Amino acid sequence: MPPLAVPKRPNAAILVLSALLVVVATASPSCSSAPKGSDAKGQKAYGAYMARRGYWREALFRFRSAAELRPNDPEILNNLAVAHESLGETAEALAAYKKALELAPQDAQIRRNYARFAEYYTAAQRPTTAGAASP
Repeated sequence: MPPLAVPKRPNAAILVLSALLVVVATASPSCSSAPKGSDAKGQKAYGAYMARRGYWREALFRFRSAAELRPNDPEILNNLAVAHESLGETAEALAAYKKALELAPQDAQIRRNYARFAEYYTAAQRPTTAGAASP
């Protein structure tokens, strides 16, 4: 199963909807129902299943479980980062993206997800000038 993709950042509703559409579009037939299994593959599949339904806390739990079993799997780390990002946990998302990129620096999906995240994260860190008085 390909890694989860991060949606663009117009607003939270579109964020979640876009992520779900990407996951649904890339899901394999084996993920059409709630998969069973306590191995990393099963946890990753169930995490994606829950993410498609918008249950990001459960997805995060499953991706964490998969990462404990396979800590050097860049696809699992990417999915973990997407789940953290979807929950607004930017520091955790950044750490997971960095580790995924260290393990798979040429992976196009991870690079795209990280680039979108970095753009959002950088913009969110800038001080706003909307409330400043003009001279």
